[in-house]
Amino acid sequence: MVDVKATFPHNLRVAMAHADIKTAEELSTASGVSVYSIRNYLTKASTPSLESLAALGLALGCTPNDLMGWNTDEAA
Repeated sequence: MVDVKATFPHNLRVAMAHADIKTAEELSTASGVSVYSIRNYLTKASTPSLESLAALGLALGCTPNDLMGWNTDEAA
């Protein structure tokens, strides 16, 4: 099982780099998720709701599974 609280901030930073988004403010503008929330995600203070996760994925051009580190190829 993936430790989401540990992997999500890393995956978020990687997705931001791939999307050429450098700051929480830029990601907030692109996604509609508050800067405060994004900063909390990046510092492991919280994890996103499903709604925020979907918005971040759309803004970054990736899937929620990519951000959360869920491997969809593994058997359940």
